[in-house]
Amino acid sequence: MRLVAVLFLAIWAGCCNAVKFPIVIVPGICGSQIEAKHYKDLHYPFYCPSMKDWTQVWLSLEEVFPKLANCFAKDMTLEFDPKTKKYSEPDGVGVRIPNFGSTKSVEYLDQDTSLPVRYTTRYFHDMVDFFVKDMGYVRDETIVAAPFDWRLSPWSMDGYFENLQSLIDNVTAKYNAPAILVSHSMGGPTLQAFLNATTADWKAKAIAAWFPIEGVWTGSPKVLKAVLSGDNFGTPAPVGELVDFERTLESTIFLMPHPALWPKNNSDLVYLQNPQKVYGVNDYLELFTALNVSYPEERINHILEKRLSLQAPGVRVFCIYGTGMDTAYGYEYADLRGSNPLRKILGDGDGTVPLPSLEYCKNWKSQQTQPVELQSFPGVEHVKAIMDPDIFRYVQKNIDAMAEEYDRHH
Repeated sequence: MRLVAVLFLAIWAGCCNAVKFPIVIVPGICGSQIEAKHYKDLHYPFYCPSMKDWTQVWLSLEEVFPKLANCFAKDMTLEFDPKTKKYSEPDGVGVRIPNFGSTKSVEYLDQDTSLPVRYTTRYFHDMVDFFVKDMGYVRDETIVAAPFDWRLSPWSMDGYFENLQSLIDNVTAKYNAPAILVSHSMGGPTLQAFLNATTADWKAKAIAAWFPIEGVWTGSPKVLKAVLSGDNFGTPAPVGELVDFERTLESTIFLMPHPALWPKNNSDLVYLQNPQKVYGVNDYLELFTALNVSYPEERINHILEKRLSLQAPGVRVFCIYGTGMDTAYGYEYADLRGSNPLRKILGDGDGTVPLPSLEYCKNWKSQQTQPVELQSFPGVEHVKAIMDPDIFRYVQKNIDAMAEEYDRHH
């Protein structure tokens, strides 16, 4: 099978004299598989599986069913050290991100191919399949993926930037062409932070263009719902079992609407009935304190500072996002006891991220010399965007046009 792939690549590279840019996929929040291992007896409830070997916990459909959701939450919880400002797993728990470099890390979130309902965990599969069948790409050869620990902010993912740059260097050297970056959701600001950490010379040689899809550029109020009452991300897990775990995540802080970047006319985010209180973008410390979240000041302030320091990426950008979907700009709650919101304050967006955040990339036009193009897709939802044929064809059209341009100059 490997020989067939190599022969195909040789034929593919030789036809039509058109450059083939290797593609690197960076997924979004919850878009990378996570495995865990227990190094000692953790005295979990009797129904929790013992994991002496590396075992998939995200996304494992078995792990997130109601009875086992509590076990999954324990394994995924983070602990924060206020002295070092670093996050770690609870004592006795190890966590890793498997299959770095392979598209199987992002095509389906559950690796168990025997499950008849595995298709419900489909993520980047449709897009990868399009690149393979319609554009001649080869999985794990000319199209690769860079999963990450989405519980953390980009600055806490030890070694991720180095591994991502090495992956890009390897594919660009192997195929003698700069890479195309494709990201989704949280993968957008994560790649932005990565590109800010690389040199202009390296980007000019290594990156042909970046296609961020549904980028959460200035945040999303939906992460506050996870902190207030929990979010099961479309799984069967009871949200009440997840709220404590989700309050420990650094990524929830990373993705909160940024006080300095959020529209002032939408600055109120949480409307509380009992007691009557409104929490806005400048009230995160007060809100986290009211929720009894540990170390709110130490956890929040430095992330907001780092997020504000992000600059234009310095590469060619095709910013893609959905519009016309009812999207939460705020939530009304009866109290802070973890019950579901009474109602959502709705506006335009992709169903998850409000429009001002999605289209914030337009500001890069005046901040860099490389072209920045925005393309909206009415009626396209946040996750469904990476399964949308119209978006596939838009990406294909622009990659083909760039290949022709590249060939004329090389």
